[in-house]
Amino acid sequence: MDKISKLNREIRNLEERKRVLEELLKQTEKQQEVDRKEIAKAYEDFYTNKTNTEFVLHDRHPSVEALELYLRYISDRFPLYDFGKLNVKELAEIVKHIYQFKTGQEFDIVTVGAVEYQRTDVYGSLKPHLYFMVGDNKTLEPFREYQGMFVNSDKLFTTIDLNAKGKNLVNIEVDQDHRTPLGIECLTGSFWDEKGTINYSNDRNSYYNTLDASLYKQIFSSHIRSNWGFYSKQKGIKDVMSFYLHTYDSDIAKILISIVIYKRNNHINNLTQEDYNHIFEVLYKEKVDIIGASERDIPRTLTYVPRGKLGKNI
Repeated sequence: MDKISKLNREIRNLEERKRVLEELLKQTEKQQEVDRKEIAKAYEDFYTNKTNTEFVLHDRHPSVEALELYLRYISDRFPLYDFGKLNVKELAEIVKHIYQFKTGQEFDIVTVGAVEYQRTDVYGSLKPHLYFMVGDNKTLEPFREYQGMFVNSDKLFTTIDLNAKGKNLVNIEVDQDHRTPLGIECLTGSFWDEKGTINYSNDRNSYYNTLDASLYKQIFSSHIRSNWGFYSKQKGIKDVMSFYLHTYDSDIAKILISIVIYKRNNHINNLTQEDYNHIFEVLYKEKVDIIGASERDIPRTLTYVPRGKLGKNI
């Protein structure tokens, strides 16, 4: 009996210890939750508290772990999302010049459009896309033949979608918004063409339509977590962007974020040439004609190419 009593006491002691540890665990988990929320708020405050009206390159950013907590507890969008729209032509030119200063080599912009086949009904439909592809001679070589064209081909879209990712190449897709027209024209020669817009034929349904290409690009992703996929071998600040950046090009993301902070702090809707001069003098001690260069490098009109006119593969 003594042995049984002893074992029963041990069991009761163990049960009491278990109860105490479970209570301690609950308290610990509650404190961890409080700490996680504080980290999430600190991530948001990191960007909110940047108030300098002069341009400053913000080269250091909170960890991806802090970003994950911010996305979990506060918002699924980057803290600067509401200020993240830039003139898309000037954005392409900014990226081009960052690359040139960074590498000491010449970079170009290839402007090309294509359509994506979407099986949305019995016949399917074509969704139009317009891209400003910034790269060097090697990375742009597969796409140069399409410069200044809108190719009515889903095969070209697939080629771009699969191959326009890598080092020294940034593929910026133009957003769609009819309220802020981009001002690039592409005519099909059809009676249904709307002048001053990008027209294309949905030849799967035999009707004509226009691409509501927007002058402004939202540079921050609305689905950051999905950027942590196949192509992102190393998560980082580059993954908050709405277009793919190679790991080696994280500095481009940091510069663009710094530009958005400058824009927010000065209540600027559209950056002027004076703004760009100030930004690039801080970055590289040189003035850069971003606005003028964007008008020279990006065509005002595109050549419409019907399906099959560039060979059997397109």
